[in-house]
Parts: sequence; structure tokens; C-alpha cells
Amino acid sequence: MDVLTIYSIREQPRNEVDPSILETISNLKISTKLPFKKPNPKRRHNHNQEEPENWRENALKDMVRKVREKDDADYDTVNSSINKLTKQNYTTITEVVIEKIRIREDSFRLRVTTLLFDTSVRQPNSFFAPLLADLYQDITREYPEALNDLMTQISVFDTLYETSEGIVIPPSTDAGYNEAIVKWTKQKELKRGFATYLSELYARSLIKEETIIAMMNSVLDDIKDTIRLPKTETTEQHVDSLAKFIFILAGKVAIKESLEAILKIPRAEVPSLNMRSRFKLEDAMKASR
Repeated sequence: MDVLTIYSIREQPRNEVDPSILETISNLKISTKLPFKKPNPKRRHNHNQEEPENWRENALKDMVRKVREKDDADYDTVNSSINKLTKQNYTTITEVVIEKIRIREDSFRLRVTTLLFDTSVRQPNSFFAPLLADLYQDITREYPEALNDLMTQISVFDTLYETSEGIVIPPSTDAGYNEAIVKWTKQKELKRGFATYLSELYARSLIKEETIIAMMNSVLDDIKDTIRLPKTETTEQHVDSLAKFIFILAGKVAIKESLEAILKIPRAEVPSLNMRSRFKLEDAMKASR
């Protein structure tokens, strides 16, 4: 496939992900270390410097914290360009961003891809998500190492954005009620943004099937642990969200044996698995292979 064909495909309509799927994913606690093979880099600018294998993870937290800071002229140019990104000026902006990456070191590329990731996650209902996914795709064509940036950003998302913590909403008369509501809403929106961006990346084949399988395995581990917890409204809601997610993807991944094992656990040992969630898992088992 030549370059012109590849670029022409970008203009073709893509199937939209059903809103119910994004809503379900936004309610999940997804934490996963994703398996991926490190591609051969096209360019590296720090050949004389040895770096640890997990250098991205070590750098990401600080980069997310400083994602809006203007402490670097090249980064400020990239940031300003992305804020002006539209369909009409897409090609011009892309050339500017890729040129800035070309003249800088690997850590600068990671900072730029983190900016794309952060912008999309924090603006789930913006037109930015498809455009930034296109831009991420174009960057990976020039710099395959950017795929490793993406896999790391996905794998540590819950840590970077503090979305894995379960939040219990206290009574409205409690002094901490308002704070808990704000934190819960922020967490929910971040998860929704994450799900939206993942769908855009997956549509561009930037996320592979093995990534979805890894997320499913994480969800299965989560539900196996949660159903054994004492029954509360919070645990039942969480299990229900996990069951819906499993049902939606059951026909695409081989999880029938895992679901059979879960459903065979004596009911007395799984107090947080109510009948509604059990029926959903049974339907998922039938749909899986």
C-alpha cells in the first residue's frame, strides 16, 4: 500500500463505537500492564546515553504534571499548534509537530505524545480526539518508538490519573460529601475520555487485539476478586459494570473457560455477584468461544 492510499483512507468514514460501550468502559477500574514488542526505532538522538528499560514510566508522571507548562520554546510551539488544530490546517500542524520531534531527543517525543494523550483524555467530548489520534498515527509512521510511548501511557493510565481508587460517596450531610462528588465526577470523566481515545486509536490499528485481550484479562481478574467481597452497593455496581464489559467483548475473545470457572464458584462464596450480573456472565459465556 503506497503513501497516497494510506492518506486517502483517513478521509473515509469510520464506524462509530456505540455510546453504551464507552459508558460501560468509563465505569470500569482498568489496570493492566500491556504486552507489546518493542519495534525497531527509526531514529534515536541519544545513542551515547544508556537508559533503563522503564525510562518512560519514570518520566511520565512528571510530564503529565507539567503538560501545560511553557518551559521549552519547541514544546510551546507544539502545544500552541495542537491547540489550533483543525481539519483544514491538519497537514501544516502535523509538519510543524513532526519537525520539532525530529530535531530533539527521545524524551521530547515522549513529552509531545503525552500531551496528545492528556488532551484527548481530558476532553472526551471534543472534536480533538479523532484529530489527535490521526496525529498520533502520523507520528508513529515517522517514529515507531512512539508506539511504545502509547503502550506505556495506556498501561499506567490509572496510576498517572489516579482513577483506580474506589470512591465511596458519603451521605449528603457529611462534611466530605462535596469533595467526594467532585473527585468521583473527575474520575468518571477521565475514564470516559480514556475509553473514547482508545476507541479512536483502535480504529486506526494503533492498539492491537492483544491489548484488548490484556484488558479483558485484567477485568476478569478484577471480577473474580470483587465478587468474593462482602456485599455492598458499591461492590455490586462494580461487578455489574465489569459483567457488562465482559458481555460486550465476549464474542471477540476466548474467555468461555474463564467464565465457566467463575460461574461454578458456590454462591455462598461470591456475595457480591447478584443475579443480574450472573445472568449477564452466563450470556457472555454463551457468546464466547
